[in-house]
Amino acid sequence: MTRSDPATTQLSTYRFPDEVRVDELLVRVPRDGDVDEIAPAFLDPDVGGEAGLPPVDAEALRALLHEQLPGMRERGLLAAYVIQDTEAGALLGGCALHHLDPMRDAVEIGYWLFVSARGRGVATRVVGALAEHAFANGIRRVEAHVRLENQASERVLERLGFEREGVRRAYLRHGDGYSDATIWSRLAEDA
Repeated sequence: MTRSDPATTQLSTYRFPDEVRVDELLVRVPRDGDVDEIAPAFLDPDVGGEAGLPPVDAEALRALLHEQLPGMRERGLLAAYVIQDTEAGALLGGCALHHLDPMRDAVEIGYWLFVSARGRGVATRVVGALAEHAFANGIRRVEAHVRLENQASERVLERLGFEREGVRRAYLRHGDGYSDATIWSRLAEDA
């Protein structure tokens, strides 16, 4: 993978990974068999509502998986993943790489966990592994946006060396409206 080069009008050749492993955790592309297990998170305000997931049921999620995600992934808009504990065989949550900017060698990361998977370092390990994959493959800036009141997500980013850059007003969907979000970043040279 190569970084962008304005002098030659070369864009970044970064491609979203199919999977990333870290310890017993496997970050992989979701499959049909995952939908019924993860769909309740999209309707749970403490999980999906906090992560800005669209409030959709299993049928809509399945349609998204087949009809929209492949094209979104190809265009660098969104690569959705599930987080699987390979030892227990359980799904712990999900994450995404999205908004790839091939001119600036930047990508955004998002993550969510089922309530039962929180407090075990899962988000920290997964976000760290995805950031390292991006840096090793030509990305120089990984960003995250976190709802202002979501201190647990902010602590994940702090532990990984992300720096808080400021606040974006009314940026993230939350409930029936929009919420302010802190913007965090980590640069390849920070690693």
